[in-house]
Amino acid sequence: MKTLLAIAFLTTATATSFAQAPAPQPAPEECCPPAAQPQPQPEAQPQPAELMRPVAAAEPAGYMPSQQREQMDDGGWHAPVGRRLLHGFRLGYTFLQNADKPTRLDENGEMVSIKDKFGLKTPHMMLIGYEGFYRIIGHSWLNVLLVGNVTVAGLEQSKFIPAASGLIGAEFNESFQIGIGVNVTPDPDAPTHMIAAAGWTPRVGAISTPVHFFVVPDTDGNHRWGGTVGVTW
Repeated sequence: MKTLLAIAFLTTATATSFAQAPAPQPAPEECCPPAAQPQPQPEAQPQPAELMRPVAAAEPAGYMPSQQREQMDDGGWHAPVGRRLLHGFRLGYTFLQNADKPTRLDENGEMVSIKDKFGLKTPHMMLIGYEGFYRIIGHSWLNVLLVGNVTVAGLEQSKFIPAASGLIGAEFNESFQIGIGVNVTPDPDAPTHMIAAAGWTPRVGAISTPVHFFVVPDTDGNHRWGGTVGVTW
């Protein structure tokens, strides 16, 4: 009888212990996905030395593209690069060759010298005048020139002897110039002559100072030659 009671007691205690045991808890669910891992950035590639040339070496101080220079205001006080129309005063000297040779007819139809006909005291005369020329830009070492000028000679002898010339010529490297054309004077016996000229036009800041030499051949031997200097802007 005691044995049965002990078995019943053990059975009841075992059932009670299983009933009081805590139930297993479910595993917690992940509420958020894992954070994205940062990707490694590619390293900057070193640039070649020729591609990283300093600006000062590529474009020195005062550098100006040629196209921008040609677009400068022609009416401003800038260096006249690419200027097309230039003009200015001229002063010079001329010599009349064979001035004492009888080559002209006077009012009586007699042969007299050009010196006596115009009342000249000497064949050496001063020139004063004005000149303008139009430059046709060749964008290279050669430009074309259209030149026109008017001069007066003999003022130092109280004489007023006008002359006008028109020439077509060439300009090399915007410096050395040559031209050929026609010269007109108020001489009724020989009003027109050929004229040839050559010279150099150095620049001084915003102006030019042309130095030119000319010759006017004459079939009667009264050749004229001389030179002029001036200021052009």
